[in-house]
Amino acid sequence: KWGYDVGVPVKNPIASDAISFSFPMRMLAIDLIKRGELPLWNPYILGGTPLLANFQSAPFSPTNIVYFFLDKLDGWSAQIIIQHFFAALFTYLLLRRWGVGKLSSILSGIIFAFSGFNLIWSQWNAHSLSASFIPLVILLADFFLKSKKYFSGVGISSVLALQFLSGYPQVILYSLIAIALFWLVETWPKQILALRSFLLLIFIVLAFGLAALQILPGYELLSLSQREVEKIPIEWSFLSWQQVITFIAPDYFGNHATGNYWGPKNYTSVIGFVGAVGLVLALSGARLWKKRREIKFSLAIVIFSLLFALPTPFSLFSWSADLLGYQAAVSLRILVLFNFGISLLAGFGLDHIIKEKSKIKTMLIPVGIPAILILIFGAYAVFARVFEFDESWRFVVALRNLILPSISLTAFLVIIVFRAKFSKLKNILMIGILVLALIELFYFGWKFTPFSNKNIVYPTTPIIDFLGGLDKPFRVEGANVLPLNLLIPYDIEVFGGYDAVYPLWIAKLIAVINSGNINSSPQDRYGFLNRLNSNLADLLNVKYVFSFTKDKETTITDSNNKYSPVFADKSLSILENKNVLPRAFMVYQWEQLEKPNDILARLIEPSFPAGKKIIVEEFPPIVQVSDNLPDYQLNYSLYSENESVIQVRTPKDGFLFVSDTWYPGWKAKVDNVETKIYRADFSFRSIIVPRGEHEVKFYYHPDSFYNGLAISALSLFALLGISTFFFLKEKKKTF
Repeated sequence: KWGYDVGVPVKNPIASDAISFSFPMRMLAIDLIKRGELPLWNPYILGGTPLLANFQSAPFSPTNIVYFFLDKLDGWSAQIIIQHFFAALFTYLLLRRWGVGKLSSILSGIIFAFSGFNLIWSQWNAHSLSASFIPLVILLADFFLKSKKYFSGVGISSVLALQFLSGYPQVILYSLIAIALFWLVETWPKQILALRSFLLLIFIVLAFGLAALQILPGYELLSLSQREVEKIPIEWSFLSWQQVITFIAPDYFGNHATGNYWGPKNYTSVIGFVGAVGLVLALSGARLWKKRREIKFSLAIVIFSLLFALPTPFSLFSWSADLLGYQAAVSLRILVLFNFGISLLAGFGLDHIIKEKSKIKTMLIPVGIPAILILIFGAYAVFARVFEFDESWRFVVALRNLILPSISLTAFLVIIVFRAKFSKLKNILMIGILVLALIELFYFGWKFTPFSNKNIVYPTTPIIDFLGGLDKPFRVEGANVLPLNLLIPYDIEVFGGYDAVYPLWIAKLIAVINSGNINSSPQDRYGFLNRLNSNLADLLNVKYVFSFTKDKETTITDSNNKYSPVFADKSLSILENKNVLPRAFMVYQWEQLEKPNDILARLIEPSFPAGKKIIVEEFPPIVQVSDNLPDYQLNYSLYSENESVIQVRTPKDGFLFVSDTWYPGWKAKVDNVETKIYRADFSFRSIIVPRGEHEVKFYYHPDSFYNGLAISALSLFALLGISTFFFLKEKKKTF
């Protein structure tokens, strides 16, 4: 594990998901697309799990095009840069549309692009890209509602669909909230624009239709996943009141990148950061809310986001009622709207300062609010440090990280004073405000964001080379040595793994194996096998195990003496499981049990003859054979992500058992004739194979994807039809 607690060689453990989850999943999808295959299935973790249905794999992300011109690492970096560029550009264009000056619009774009949400989630290469489209959606909605530019409705559908495909669908909810608030501000108390409002709703519905090829498989996976029972604790769902200080001092509670974080939850909750200068300018802009509807809208999304990010009566009721799956999501991520609203208000605030000679006293409240926050939290830290009622080092960290926002506030106030006295220096002083905001945002970003040398990103090692040269399929384990998702880029399979969403029955099986208790709650997203000495590990085709080597002895518990060393490199060894069962084998005996717990209880019995008997939920239409039979013959002639072909020769009718995850959408053919796949041994696939020689084909053809593809195609044709209608209508007006 490189000596790092999270097993990934980056300075910031919070960002470890980027390389142990996001990058390998995305690269698998990209590789499949480049080979001309659909990125549907991931066989490399958790016994096999849907790939495209996992939104964060984002195979159709609009910026994936970079991988056709750049290598994987440069392409990944380019995608991350593009996220921030889009966020800044679209915010700039929105404010220019609203008549805000160039410098103020640039400032707004920078604040949103490098605010808390977009910087902290930047390395995931999905969250921030989805968020970057929010200002573009509002820009298109503005054209649509104010200018009768009906083509912009097609743009709304397209951009919302791109948000779905970008890899983080939770942002879609925030975009829809922003659109709803914008519509409300623009139409109230005016007479409601019935036709345009109806058409806007149609375009939103068509956005869901366009993205149906991603949405339907994603919904299917969510409904069948461990996420349904893996609820987010309420203390993790909301921003605590004390964390409001992180809006201007993100490191008040320390930083994971420097190893001194001591606050509530973890650093991903510090997504409300906008900087002291950004907040002051936003408060200045908010004072003008009566003058412009656009400012009312910006203020409305700030207030709305705070109502649901903080533990208020509104948010607590929504959580307790589990509205829209509230208990399975982190509600404080709605602060992306807070970031967006603050950035818009900051643009209006700076524009007002530039265009009008503001009196110093009008800036006292905007400067005073963050100043009071700093004084309160600074006094608390001093008090705690003096009286030492907690670990005193924490409050040294807190005080140290109040210095930068304090300097920024002071410098801002000095600029405003000079602005009032030396109007000829106005432009230079306003650029000074921009520089202050940049310093705050970029100090935050450079400190948090990890950079790694290319040579330690998925390097080859003797252990990897050894495993890569063996005949497939087989699985390996050993999460104490290597984070198992890291084997995906090497095309090496494990049964465990780490995924935010994967089939519930696999989560349950892993929990039972690890505990030996059938009543165990399903495993969470960290689905690692810990009891490799279990007989069920043999059934899972776990042929090799990583182990540390110490004094020529391996550190794995092996009471059954079934593991023997086959390869070693310095402090690591690979042990081979002598009792492992092949990935696919024939059985001629079975039991029928319908209740899941009964199946699990039978499987973990020491006397259960795994490899000779299976358990099925439905009674098969064949006769069991118990006498001695000649050996069957079986070999894989094709094994790939979405398809496998097995040549089988069997002396009697029986079951072909395959220890790959049973999941809707997998289909099977025997000699090109489709046959039923039985769910066997709780989680796996099995089919009836008649006596003789046969070719068996398993292939993943999910109805959810192909139905979604059909809906996407119909939605695209509908949009083209609407576009043609409005084009002809406008052309007729011209003549």
